Amino acid sequence: MRFLNLATALLVIISLPACAPAPQGSHESPEIEAGAAAWLEALNSGDIEGVVATYTADARILPPNAELATGHDAVRAIFGGMIDAGLGGSIETVEIRAAGDIGYHVGRFTLETADGTTVDQGKFIETWRLVDGQWKISNDMFGSDLPAMAPVGTTLAITHEVEDADRWLAAWQGEGSRHELFAQHGAPHVRIFQNSDNPNLVEVMVDVEDMEAFHAFLSSPAGAQAKTEDGVKDETMSVFEEVK
Repeated sequence: MRFLNLATALLVIISLPACAPAPQGSHESPEIEAGAAAWLEALNSGDIEGVVATYTADARILPPNAELATGHDAVRAIFGGMIDAGLGGSIETVEIRAAGDIGYHVGRFTLETADGTTVDQGKFIETWRLVDGQWKISNDMFGSDLPAMAPVGTTLAITHEVEDADRWLAAWQGEGSRHELFAQHGAPHVRIFQNSDNPNLVEVMVDVEDMEAFHAFLSSPAGAQAKTEDGVKDETMSVFEEVK
């Protein structure tokens, strides 16, 4: 999940059509390929220090909808947040090339929850630099393929415990899911999260277009029935509203 921007010459190389020949003097790099595999394994195993180890000390991270960030602390904050949210995923390499002490890696990513639900997919590009005999990521930029969500009135983060995490997660899958139910009552965009240490502790991030309709649903018999069916523990619920 990445993208980057280094030297003008490298950008020119990367911007060539997919059918163009590889840059003169460059070669495939099994070392960078192995480094990318180590990055993914560390992310999926929840090893944030393993992720950090694949970056140079002055690495630049260019995430979507956020400012450029620099250094290992930025890596910990951005990818550690994904790990804390129970997210992992997969990557598909499009091209890896190296020349001298610099290389690049272009590909696609899929970001998933622990149960395999896709929450994002997109593309990335990284530059890699040879440092003391080891290839490390020096620039990393990534962006989503999914359409941007329409502006909403309010974003709510609702945390609570459930009786059975598998039952609760199942309610958000397939036809007739809670996604559809929320959309029918003023909340068309919902993202779900699960605590990696306590699977029965979950969070729902809800973009609400019609707050009156959404509140009416939550306090209605239908809303109460949905919570009962999903095993929601009402007494553990906390609701946070985004501060704008």
